Amino acid sequence: MNESGKITHICAQYFKEELGFRIIEHNLGNNFTGSIDLLVTDTRKVYLVTINTSSLADALFKAFMGYRWYLENLDFLSRIYPSDDVVFDVPAELIILSKNFPLDTNTMLHNVCMVPVRLYKYMIFGSEDNPDIYIEALDPYYTEEKIKRQDFDGLRKDLNIEPAELSDDEIREFYAVLRV
Repeated sequence: MNESGKITHICAQYFKEELGFRIIEHNLGNNFTGSIDLLVTDTRKVYLVTINTSSLADALFKAFMGYRWYLENLDFLSRIYPSDDVVFDVPAELIILSKNFPLDTNTMLHNVCMVPVRLYKYMIFGSEDNPDIYIEALDPYYTEEKIKRQDFDGLRKDLNIEPAELSDDEIREFYAVLRV
């Protein structure tokens, strides 16, 4: 299995075990007309998952092409997958996993896209024989403006960094580096 296939498999386990999603299909479609790394559902929505293993621009293009393929093939998918597996008359949503995102990506996608998009950051760790993954949903309101407005008194107490006497700007810079 190639690197992308391994990551897709690990992410599928996360969606199944941690979020309770039902995995309908892996690697649906093709590279020419559109592809979806994972087709999942939670009975309220169908999610088209794209896993970024190269550049974010490539992942966004792949997600949009996959969505177009999905819309063009809804009748076909409805015939192939029984209604007890997935109901295709529910709203679709895109999910993009990436190792990092630029600030304001959520805002930009919300303003530009007709379809909802969820962003998740992932990190692979462990050994090649026993890989593990950490996945975190990106705060939809994670913007430079929000970081500037944050009150860091509670964070200072939680992190026990009062004695270090760090300024809000120093904490803000540290926090921004951790989130990117």
